[in-house]
Amino acid sequence: MGKLKNKIALVTGGGSGIGRSIVERFVQEEARVIVLDIDEQSLHVTCNEINHQVPGSCLPKICDVTSSNQVNNVIKDCWKQLGTIDILINNAGGGCMEHPIHLLELTEDMWNRVFDLNTKSIFLVSQSFIRNHVEKGTQGTIVNMASQAGINPNNSMRPHYSAAKAAVIGLTKHMSKEFSPSGFRINAIAPGYCVSGERMQKIWKNRDVGSTLRNVPIGRPSAPHEQAAAVTFLSSDDASYITGVTLDVSGGGF
Repeated sequence: MGKLKNKIALVTGGGSGIGRSIVERFVQEEARVIVLDIDEQSLHVTCNEINHQVPGSCLPKICDVTSSNQVNNVIKDCWKQLGTIDILINNAGGGCMEHPIHLLELTEDMWNRVFDLNTKSIFLVSQSFIRNHVEKGTQGTIVNMASQAGINPNNSMRPHYSAAKAAVIGLTKHMSKEFSPSGFRINAIAPGYCVSGERMQKIWKNRDVGSTLRNVPIGRPSAPHEQAAAVTFLSSDDASYITGVTLDVSGGGF
């Protein structure tokens, strides 16, 4: 029996990269998955391919997770359609690789966009998720996508991205303190280097891999399915006594 059998999960940014791997792993573990993404093409490609293998396992929803109206409407519709949402994976994020590394070169718009996508989105989706549960007297599980950039930023990290991911870690701890007494479990993972999707593959081709990975004992970047495995663990009953943590999934360093 799958670790997530009969569970309904919602994965933001589930159309590609780590998000898609999470959706695939959750379906393998017998969950039904609501997949949110702003990219309509990748969203439908992912859901069509997975539904072809396991009919009815994925429900695609186009959503800008930085918009409170869109978030609240989508979650309300899903609750009405499916009756509940047991697990929330706040995976949507990124959006900084085209930005400069140095603080003095950043613009206010760049800063706001990265915080909106990586931190505000978690606030909006988690708030709607928790509120629906509280109104019905039920509980759920949340896993947020942090990053090693929020713990051990280095010279290749963008300052606004590091700050946004550090905020995710703090928000995760706060939500856990506030809602774990009511039966919620709220955790995060902090990936290190991960080759996820075509964009990241191109970036890795242009990097000095030896220099980049010199502080990673395992000696290679992770694959998306390895991050998905950590998310699956924290989402399952195997982690029933774990809340408020940020799990390091970095190959031992950064």
